Amino acid sequence: MHPSNDYTEPETLELLEFVELFFFAYRDFVSDPDRILEEFGFGRAHHRVIHFVGRNPNIRVANLLNILKITKQSLGRVLKQLVDEGYIEQKAGTKDRR
Repeated sequence: MHPSNDYTEPETLELLEFVELFFFAYRDFVSDPDRILEEFGFGRAHHRVIHFVGRNPNIRVANLLNILKITKQSLGRVLKQLVDEGYIEQKAGTKDRR
């Protein structure tokens, strides 16, 4: 069943309230980490990269791109900053040097 555009119907109101609760929960969930990341000059993309590299220190860039669903350019910018500041070590692969 699809909600109609009539925002007075009980089912529609309930769905809208549910979506709004998700918004508020997400906002509150990320507010503290966002504040901490900002102190380091980082954003959520940095946090995601650090998380997945931390879970799998030998992860390939191609795998990170696949997991994060971001462009090579975006990952490159974030990864460069993390490598330059010593948070991540990047090594060339033994087979394809990437």
